[in-house]
Amino acid sequence: MGVPSDDVVVIQKGNRPGEPCVITVNCPDKTGLGCDICRIILDFGLYIEKADFSTDGIWCYLVLWVFPHSSSPVVRLSNLKNQLQSVCPSCTVSYYFFQQTTRPSSSAVYLLTFLCLDRKGLLHDVTKILSELELSIQSVKVTTTPDDRVLDLFFITDNMDLLHTKERQDETLKQLHDVLGESCISCELQLADPVYESHRGIPSLSPVVAEELFTCALLDKETLSQALSPDMTKLKESNVTMDNSLSPAHTLLQIHCADHKGLLYDIMRTLKDCNIKISYGRFSPKVKGYRDLDLFIQQKDGKKFVDPDKQSALCLCLKVEMLHPLRVIIADRGPDTELLVANPVELSGKGRPRVFYDVTLALKTLGICIFSAEIGRVSASDREWEVYRFLLEENHKFQLSNMIELPIRMSTPRSSAYLDAVTLEIEKKLQRALASPTQRRNLLQELFADIALEIDERAKDMIVSREEDVISPAEDSMDGQLCFYDVLTDHYVRVPASGKRILDLIVQLWSQSFASHIFALLFHKWLFEVQLDNSEVLLRYSSALIEGATNVFWIDTQSNTRRFQSLFRYLLEDVALEPKRLNKIPVQVQRDLFLLLSRFIFFYNSVDKLGSFLRQFPLFPNAFLVGGAEDFFVIELADQLQKLKVEPVLLHYLSHIKLLQGMDLRMATSTRLKACLYSFTSPGGPMYPTRAVRHAAWDALDLLFPVGRYPRHLISLFFRLLYPWYWPSSCWNFIMDCIKAVLYSLLGLIYSSLEKLRKPKF
Repeated sequence: MGVPSDDVVVIQKGNRPGEPCVITVNCPDKTGLGCDICRIILDFGLYIEKADFSTDGIWCYLVLWVFPHSSSPVVRLSNLKNQLQSVCPSCTVSYYFFQQTTRPSSSAVYLLTFLCLDRKGLLHDVTKILSELELSIQSVKVTTTPDDRVLDLFFITDNMDLLHTKERQDETLKQLHDVLGESCISCELQLADPVYESHRGIPSLSPVVAEELFTCALLDKETLSQALSPDMTKLKESNVTMDNSLSPAHTLLQIHCADHKGLLYDIMRTLKDCNIKISYGRFSPKVKGYRDLDLFIQQKDGKKFVDPDKQSALCLCLKVEMLHPLRVIIADRGPDTELLVANPVELSGKGRPRVFYDVTLALKTLGICIFSAEIGRVSASDREWEVYRFLLEENHKFQLSNMIELPIRMSTPRSSAYLDAVTLEIEKKLQRALASPTQRRNLLQELFADIALEIDERAKDMIVSREEDVISPAEDSMDGQLCFYDVLTDHYVRVPASGKRILDLIVQLWSQSFASHIFALLFHKWLFEVQLDNSEVLLRYSSALIEGATNVFWIDTQSNTRRFQSLFRYLLEDVALEPKRLNKIPVQVQRDLFLLLSRFIFFYNSVDKLGSFLRQFPLFPNAFLVGGAEDFFVIELADQLQKLKVEPVLLHYLSHIKLLQGMDLRMATSTRLKACLYSFTSPGGPMYPTRAVRHAAWDALDLLFPVGRYPRHLISLFFRLLYPWYWPSSCWNFIMDCIKAVLYSLLGLIYSSLEKLRKPKF
């Protein structure tokens, strides 16, 4: 009778990588079934791309297209299927008669205790292992001792109900030992004391903090005395409407809001707690960061929502739960900083899944150390709340709580929250440099090194996104190298207000070393993408850009690295070769920009753009004396060669010098280039070139100036023979040995002659 249990839930994997898994649920209907299914999917770290569901009140059919979150552990589809089947009503008749008696009892609670040395991200690493093992955290007590040790108490339950077996316990302890490594001092797992519920309480909150955390007045003061970031502003927007004209028996509920993690679960949870029946629904894919949801609903008694007061109450309730599924505030507790995260508990007694995992991941992403943590439940505002309390490291005094809330609520912990945190740190260092004249240069040098630092793979996954509504600077990185300035300069173009304070501080430090370096790295795109009407300010900023770019390019040549290649590529391809952007800066700065690019175009391997670059060359006032674009380019290149002292870089330039063949140069320019190359063909001062450089210079001369090739080599040989200081060191040592031998022989003859004179005559 009914369908087999194996057909209740069907999970079909995508045919190709990148395609979603399709979950189909076909079972008898019950109130709140959609909420239970969405909760399990969220608990497994899956993201619902789209969904369709329908029911006739007796039987329901649901189809969901899901992806794993990038920050989620490995998803075991067999376990997911078992969990989904456990919440589906049975298909047999016995279910309706013995529904209450056959319901499984709650899982046993186990106490996991471990003591280890403290380190950054430790709490999240342990939480991630527990999530991969499908162990649910019911409560936790985390304490850091004065000797930098961590004592953690986790009260956990097993979703697979196997933790009572020795194999399951050994697997859990082994996984924890692997992630903790040698820092683990002890790790134990045992059945929790029946009075463990006493650990679930949270110390009383102050009335001010409790009012800000739990009351709905939070809707009326979104800013919390702060300016919200653009991403947080988007999350605070929603539109909920109800229409009774499209169906004789149902009310159409339409929801349009910004997407966030667990959005469909938040909506279904609210409707379940309000005893609302859903007959049909469609959850549309994300478009520019927003989602649409259409639901045909009925009241508990099967009637439509006709009363305007009930409609308004339901719309307001949905807005509150969508806009504030989590309540996040930062509070001061004496000298320390306290982070409080609260979420409402379902009427069934279940809290929101994976909150502890997401909060610890967000704190690890932002580089914030956790001193202590605890989970508890509090009754406030006529409902029960799950409260997560974190005591943060003392040196992290945040004034913007949305820096924590945004990574928790977004589908991935990347995006603007991380960059806002980095921006805040940059601002702090600039303020310290401004307030400390004696340490100013060192502080600015440290800041420059920080923003030029390459981003490691783990942080890159947290920052870079391919979504259409998020800027992705990955295309700017060459050979997989992505530095902090790459993502920050895109961030300041996308959100100009976020970099305004930093720009003001740099202006106050214009005359200091490394100030122009920092400006060029952080604001080179902002200067051309954001409208500036003040010509004096534009001249000052563009001149600082040329100065800073010159300095950072020289750093690359001196170290033979190409860390700032993305900056060079942008100035060449997106500015010099794009008249629309190029004309935004004054003419004199345009000329300086082209001269700058001429000196480094060989170094950054952009010779394929040389033809277009020379055609776009601006006019110079002294062009009638110097020549055309080719002359200016070759003159700058010759000057650059004279300044280079790093052998690999010099050889790189000389290997590309063949591209000058066939250029129409004036006699003065040609002579200047020839003299420059001649200076590298002779050993000794002033250049002291190596043998490899001398041969490369000779090859360049022979290629560019084939006329007079043999006389040049004869003259060179003549000077080598004429002047002893041109001889190789081995020849010079041989000559010196010969001179010494002759001198020693002469001294021997003189000594023997003197001895003969001293002898008496008989």
